[in-house]
Amino acid sequence: MATNYNRRNKVARLYELGNIYLPKALPLTELPEEKMRLTLGMYGEGDFFEMKGVVEELLEKLGIKGTECKPTSEIPYLHPGRQARLVKGKLELGILGQVHPEVGDNYNLKTEAYVAVLNMDVLTMLAGFDRKYEGIAKFPASTRDLSMVMDQSIFVGDIERVIKKNAGKNLESCELFDVYEGEQVGEGKKSVAFSLSFRAKDRNLESSEVDKAVEKVLDELKKLGVELRS
Repeated sequence: MATNYNRRNKVARLYELGNIYLPKALPLTELPEEKMRLTLGMYGEGDFFEMKGVVEELLEKLGIKGTECKPTSEIPYLHPGRQARLVKGKLELGILGQVHPEVGDNYNLKTEAYVAVLNMDVLTMLAGFDRKYEGIAKFPASTRDLSMVMDQSIFVGDIERVIKKNAGKNLESCELFDVYEGEQVGEGKKSVAFSLSFRAKDRNLESSEVDKAVEKVLDELKKLGVELRS
């Protein structure tokens, strides 16, 4: 990425598939452990959430479901407030986040850059290509957009988990479409907006059913100090 940046390429999206070598002890007394990693990197356009979306789409194509993106601050080469571990149960699939500014300076990469490093041995073990296709939906979806204000310390991933856990079986999708920090929401606050789509396979959903599901979600989010944006 630094090479592209310093050759005046304004936007870059790159990947590399290769081995890393993990010594059991230093100095070396035996051959290091060899691990295959898929690394994604981008700068110039996009942010943490776009990189997260790229990774989630890759996992979907591999047939890997039920993963979580858990915020962390333990990875030293990533920005402490913009990093996460990708896990499924007790398995770690990889990490993603913004390259730490000091790391960027070391490589003369003087712009925000984002990376994801995925453990190919775990992805290979979990990947499945059995596909179950369903016919085109017979009944229309009902959509609700939620624009919420919360403390900057609350992670978007936590909000997404609360929504998916409490919105009920008819929730078809939950998509983040906006994150805003600025004067309009106040110091120490941020605005986060999700689009929720509900659909039943066997009938038209009543508006009251969708409203009830949304109310349950909002009640749970209030426990985190999240409020609807007026």
